[in-house]
This record gives sequence, C-alpha cells and structure tokens, in this order.
Amino acid sequence: MVPHEYVNNTNSRPATLSGNFTAEEVSRLTQLRSNFHAHSEYLERVIDERRLEFARWLLDHGKLSEACPEA
Repeated sequence: MVPHEYVNNTNSRPATLSGNFTAEEVSRLTQLRSNFHAHSEYLERVIDERRLEFARWLLDHGKLSEACPEA
C-alpha cells in the first residue's frame, strides 16, 4: 500500500516530512516505517502473548474466574 503522501507527489519525500526533516532523517524514518510494517505480525504475536500472560496473572491472583456467571 502506498502512503497517501506519495500518491500525487512527484517528490520522493512525503509532503508532510519534507519541510521539517533533513533528507537523512526522512530516510531513517522511511526505513523505520518499512521495518515496522515488515515486523507487524511478530509484534501482534508479542502483544497477544502479553495479553495471555496478564489473563493468567488475573486467574492466579483471583481477579478473574474461569466460571461463567449464571443468568
């Protein structure tokens, strides 16, 4: 997916970054963005693992019950 800043921009830099950052900073931010997107699946798994650890902690400390409340 192409970021919206690049769609109508003939410049290689996004319009929102060109006035505030140097070319080197824009390059580093672009690399950071692509790295983040490349590892987003891994990050989602890490977040899911943390949520499960928290749910286990809640169970272990009596803050959450496995029993469903009766209606």
